[in-house]
Amino acid sequence: MGRITVTDSMPDLNGLTIDNGRLKLLESLGSGAYGKVYRALEVLSPLEKPVYHAVKCLVRPEKKSHQEEFQKREITLHKMVCDHPNIVTLHRVIYDESYVYVVLDLCAGGDLFTAITEKQVFHNNVQLVKDSFIQLIDAVHYCHEKSVFHRDIKPENVLCSHGGSDIRLADFGLSTQNSVSKDFGCGSSYYMSPECIGKELSVGRYSTRHSDIWSLGVILTNMISGRNPWRYATAKDDCFAAYLHDNNFLRQVLPISNGANEILKRIFTINPLSRISLKDLRKEILKLDTFFMTEEELSNAGSTVRAAANTFIEGKPQEAPVDVTDDNTIFGSGDETDSSLSSDEVYAFNSPPDDDKPPSTFVVPQSAFLTVPDTKPNPGSASSSARASGSTNSGSESDGPITPATYPADPAIEVPDFAEGENLGQTYLFTTFPEPPKTKPSTESKIKKATNRRRLIRLAFERFKGHSFGSDGSS
Repeated sequence: MGRITVTDSMPDLNGLTIDNGRLKLLESLGSGAYGKVYRALEVLSPLEKPVYHAVKCLVRPEKKSHQEEFQKREITLHKMVCDHPNIVTLHRVIYDESYVYVVLDLCAGGDLFTAITEKQVFHNNVQLVKDSFIQLIDAVHYCHEKSVFHRDIKPENVLCSHGGSDIRLADFGLSTQNSVSKDFGCGSSYYMSPECIGKELSVGRYSTRHSDIWSLGVILTNMISGRNPWRYATAKDDCFAAYLHDNNFLRQVLPISNGANEILKRIFTINPLSRISLKDLRKEILKLDTFFMTEEELSNAGSTVRAAANTFIEGKPQEAPVDVTDDNTIFGSGDETDSSLSSDEVYAFNSPPDDDKPPSTFVVPQSAFLTVPDTKPNPGSASSSARASGSTNSGSESDGPITPATYPADPAIEVPDFAEGENLGQTYLFTTFPEPPKTKPSTESKIKKATNRRRLIRLAFERFKGHSFGSDGSS
């Protein structure tokens, strides 16, 4: 049974005139959980040079309701920062008895997700990656200077021109003015910092400023490689666990330059207060000569890196062969209610299903290299709305892609063997990683494994705190 959203009861508003006849709503650009987005014509604009906007049509909530407060907060915070050239302009807000109409810039090029995956405009284009990412840094920095913290920075919430050279940050539905927050799990799973997830770093509250910087690191990885670095920044995720074990992990599985890898390590620092600042990040990006591995480096790289690099052949993504005979589908465990795609489903390294025993040796599954299929997203989906106008909030979402296990691939990195069902809220003193059990694990064994996972996070926290990086797991 599909999710029931507010927009399911909204009529088609195509052809409606609003703002005392000054704006006419044209075709729908998409819809999300709380509203629809239309292309709109400024009726009084010249015929030879018509002016168009994106109009986000929201159901007007009951007065003094929580939803009204959320809606007011989004509009207010967006207004505070929209005078920046790299933030979508909010022109005005129109109210009637039933709806709220938010008049925004129309970005005809779509969103950053489309630019990365479908148009592939950033592939091996050093200057474009540099220029575009700097614009995004500037937008986020401006927000932070105004004490506006986005909390949902992801490619679907970044709009751009057709060529990807003009970047605009959008969708302030989850933004806040609180520099510290207790709203754990706020945002989209692949882009959340470990402290925002809040499952293994029990910090009580987290810095929204530093969490936004982490999200920028995931987007930079997207732009360089067309991949997410991991599915979920917890030690239960094999890719993130491998990064905790060896913080040069990304360069072992993705075709990124050594310089880019060094920058990402300064972003993906477990201690938020040791994370690189936006000011320093901007400097490092500007002076970097390349984000990509050279041909010589690729020729000497492992098969995993070469597979990622070879995804882009003649400008079209190449799908890796996937065994689909398993009960799980390519993009989920069969219980998704929305067939549309987002960055969460498309270019992630996939973690094994929770009910599968993770290997004692880290492997990158072949399914990690799934790319964008030829099918287009459902235009009525939340992610489609974000592609059209960047106006959809991140709400509840699937846990991400679950794919069948495949054959091992390099690199083989030793990581702890994790069991399911551990209590991450407990802390035990245990100093060594146990061997994988040969028989059904006992309760004591599960406690030890939970402790080891906790220890891995703490070890990484201490090691990354002083930027003293090592690959042997020692502090």
